[in-house]
Amino acid sequence: MDIWSWVTDLQRGLREAGQGRLADLIDSIPDDTYNSRPERVLAALPEAIAAARALKNPWLEIFFRHWGLNNRLSNLNEGDVALSEAVSLIEFAHRDGHLECPQSVCVTQDIAICYANIDGPGWASDVLAVCEETLARIDATWPCFCCISREKADALLAADRAPEAVQFLEQQAQAMRDQGDTLDPAYLALQARAAWKAGQPDQALTQLEHIDRLEAADGGGDAERQCQRAILRATILAETGPLSAACAALPTWEALEPSAYADWATAVVSLARQDPRRNTWHLGRQLQQALTHFSRVGAHHDAVTVATQHAELALTRGASWTARRALAVAQAHLLSLRRRDTLAPIVSALDARLHALPAQPRLPVPAAELVGHLQPSEQTEQTEQTEEEGSGRNPERDVEWLLAACVERPNDAELAEFAAVALHACGLPDEACAHLSQFVARHPTQDAPIYRLMSMLLERSAFDELAALAQQLVTLNPQAARWLRAQAALRQKQWPPAIEALAAYVASEPQARGARRLWAHAAMSAGDLPTALRLRQALVAEQDTPSDDHWDLLTVASASQDWATVRQLSLVLGLSLQSDSGPVEEAWGVAYVRHDDNGTSPARDLYARRTGPVTARVLVPSHAPNPQCLGDWVAFDAALLEPPSEDEAERAHFVPTFRVVHTLEKGGFGESCFVDGAAPGEAAFTCFRDALAARGWHCWVSSGDDYRVTDPASGEPLEGLHFSVTAPQGVSARELDQVLHQLTADWPHPVCWPRFADRAGLDTSAHLAVLERYGL
Repeated sequence: MDIWSWVTDLQRGLREAGQGRLADLIDSIPDDTYNSRPERVLAALPEAIAAARALKNPWLEIFFRHWGLNNRLSNLNEGDVALSEAVSLIEFAHRDGHLECPQSVCVTQDIAICYANIDGPGWASDVLAVCEETLARIDATWPCFCCISREKADALLAADRAPEAVQFLEQQAQAMRDQGDTLDPAYLALQARAAWKAGQPDQALTQLEHIDRLEAADGGGDAERQCQRAILRATILAETGPLSAACAALPTWEALEPSAYADWATAVVSLARQDPRRNTWHLGRQLQQALTHFSRVGAHHDAVTVATQHAELALTRGASWTARRALAVAQAHLLSLRRRDTLAPIVSALDARLHALPAQPRLPVPAAELVGHLQPSEQTEQTEQTEEEGSGRNPERDVEWLLAACVERPNDAELAEFAAVALHACGLPDEACAHLSQFVARHPTQDAPIYRLMSMLLERSAFDELAALAQQLVTLNPQAARWLRAQAALRQKQWPPAIEALAAYVASEPQARGARRLWAHAAMSAGDLPTALRLRQALVAEQDTPSDDHWDLLTVASASQDWATVRQLSLVLGLSLQSDSGPVEEAWGVAYVRHDDNGTSPARDLYARRTGPVTARVLVPSHAPNPQCLGDWVAFDAALLEPPSEDEAERAHFVPTFRVVHTLEKGGFGESCFVDGAAPGEAAFTCFRDALAARGWHCWVSSGDDYRVTDPASGEPLEGLHFSVTAPQGVSARELDQVLHQLTADWPHPVCWPRFADRAGLDTSAHLAVLERYGL
């Protein structure tokens, strides 16, 4: 059954009605969910749901709410905090007239995932009932059949019924194969997990190798799912050996999404039990971060599991303070579990072990001397590399001493800051901020703790807390309040308030170069080029030798088209220009220029022709929904975004990448049309390009020499060709479509542009037929 046909029809109708933005959201929200971009889904969802309700289209509301919930459940692993929305949505989806929406089945999957995230074993019987009720409504022709089958199998595993899960998964797999379907890697991976849980580790490893081969033959797979399979492989190898293979298979913490935290913790704890060298405070920090996440989202079973693992390893390495904190979290979440028989004894045993240990730490030196004892020269923010390879410090050991010393010396700013840094290094940013907040409230004129707290709040994007802190300091420390407001506004790209705060800061401290640089940056970003130019010129005038300020001024001058200043700076920087007057638009080679569209879409690196030291013209077209940048004349920051390779041969072909900061002139082109099909031959395509050029249109070929399509008559491969055609703004989509039909009418094989036709509300049937016949 095609559960998406109504979505496709609705999109076409929306585009015809001029609601292209909403039609784009129908594509982008599921795409961002599937590709693990949760923050973009969260940002777009309110607009999408509001639009669906304004249209009085409950099916569309179900569609958007399902994907929003799936994002929270699958990408962020939310539990209790998502339950009210999951229950509300399933009620909404089961109303009269709503149940016929195909995505109402997906909503059933959402509630199953939510219960599993909250307490998999405790809710297993309920999830099984929900899945069985849904499977009775559908068959293997539904795409949902695979998803709901996976949820039922997960529930069987949570209920310790692994052999049944193995049998059920194979039964459902056969039903899908009978329909001619190919099992996706996620389903195959669940079969591997079930085999492992059923005591068949060799079969599980063989299945994982099979999936790897399938994905390699298909050009690679989804990175997140590969990561999850790697964790499963590491877990199995940690049990069966060799240990070195398990360690090699386990992904790093930095590669994980929240959905992988629990499995990763199980794998790494198993490895640390066998190899004590892995049981470090760094591992404790990572487990604490996972625990904090599960606690915050109400994933109670995972919270208790990870908390007990964390406490066990902490006790093993002598970190009783860490163990006590983890145990307290485990005890709190244990109360929310429906089934406690497995975890409650573990919690009780840990509690008994901790009660046998001393409750209070003994300081190694008097509190007044503790900072000196703990190497104050390295008080700067503790990265893992610094701690492990540099000072050899152990913040997990230090933090208990530091907190005790702070009680004894509550007015010691250095101690307060040092304790906060140690808390942060242990994976406790909330506690670090709370500790410093209390100190700052008592000592609002001491800048160092204030700015440390500011950095920590910015790292967490805690802008409301930062605003409250700034307000708290307005009277007693106004300059610090201005700096806090400026930093918060800059981080959020709120240029007017950033400019206001920085201007006030500079008025009170005219020689503050850092604040003046930031003011210039904010002015540039806000499009106030005269102010940015004035500020940058003043900074350069204070310096006798070339510096980064000269390059920044060069960018502002180029953006302002102040070519006299550009030439003057080029001389100072040793840059040779070919012209003596007028605009600087010369041949400076090629580059990639990175657009981020102010965060409204993923950053894009566009191929461009450099026209000066810090200017370029974009050579390649952009495709909807991204804004069109073809032909744009841009100014960029001179700092390389990616360094050249150390290999000399690779350096010879290095193309630099720069960040766009301003558009001097728009290219004036409209939406691009992507065309695909069999190549018509060199002569025919040359005529085609010449005809487009005569109209002032642009053609960009993106296919390589090895691109092939299938001849529908013979089944033999044909030389393929795909390219983009871009007309100037003002040329309608219908006119572009008509011209393409006319210019390609006599080609030996038809070509197609289905996506463009669909976005323009044109008939796509002929395009889709070409796509299918030629295997495009």
